[in-house]
Amino acid sequence: MSFDLNLIRRFEAVYRLRSFSRAAKELGMTHSAITKSIQTLEESWNVRLFDRTTRSVLPTEAGQRLAQVASDLLAYGQNIKASVQSAEQQLNIICGPAIIDTFMHGALVLFRQVHPKVQVHIETMPPALASEQLVQRRAHLMLFHPKAVESLSNRKLFKVQNLGTEPYLAVFRPGHPVEQSDQSLETMLAFDWAVAGFDTSYQSGLPPKQLELYKRFGFPKYRVLNQSVCIEMACRTDLLTVLPATAARPYLATGQLKALPFPDGARFSMSAVTLANAEPSTAVTDFLVAIGQSWTPNTSP
Repeated sequence: MSFDLNLIRRFEAVYRLRSFSRAAKELGMTHSAITKSIQTLEESWNVRLFDRTTRSVLPTEAGQRLAQVASDLLAYGQNIKASVQSAEQQLNIICGPAIIDTFMHGALVLFRQVHPKVQVHIETMPPALASEQLVQRRAHLMLFHPKAVESLSNRKLFKVQNLGTEPYLAVFRPGHPVEQSDQSLETMLAFDWAVAGFDTSYQSGLPPKQLELYKRFGFPKYRVLNQSVCIEMACRTDLLTVLPATAARPYLATGQLKALPFPDGARFSMSAVTLANAEPSTAVTDFLVAIGQSWTPNTSP
């Protein structure tokens, strides 16, 4: 059985558009050429992929099965092509916003010393979407809080390595009234918060009573997927934010912000996620080494 990716690409277009004519137009082919392509694929695999009538094109059961993996095949082929054509390797990383803002700076500096020619792309998105990118090999590494990783429906497909943990701190401008409060969780949640993250996947790993308390107080009032914005809001307004101790340290040192331990004992943790059925590349391994060298978890305020 041969795997001609051109034929797979033409099959995917017909399947998605439910039309030979529209697929031919999208791909810049003639109707007869794309029809011949599907016939060739069916004959070489000895299956029928579509039931055709004058009014409709419907996938058969075999066509449905092929459609489930077609995008993976095409993405994998595209990655191989890019790797062969490019003299420089590419490393695609997806992680949470707090990780980008707090831990990428030092890691990238160290990584560049080892791999100066590697192109590095780093972005943030919800963990469930990020995991699909990893499965489809459009990303090489995920970095997220373990609670977010544990909630993934496709968790069994991944290898997870815990990289470290440190306290979360509640941070706020000097003179904030929270300093004069009893600093219990309920009292602190009564203030308005801006938080980078706290998506549904993270929330699903919290104890039910704690999660119910967060919902009752509408925590957080502002969820902004940029930690720097949350810090700026805490500096300029009466909003509080929550930061890993490492992220808070420079602001505490200059007196821009003050901090209290987050009252429910929540901790920032980082897990590295790669595909379980594939060995990570040298670039991935060295990037994780760079994180370990640049991050000394801050265990106290």
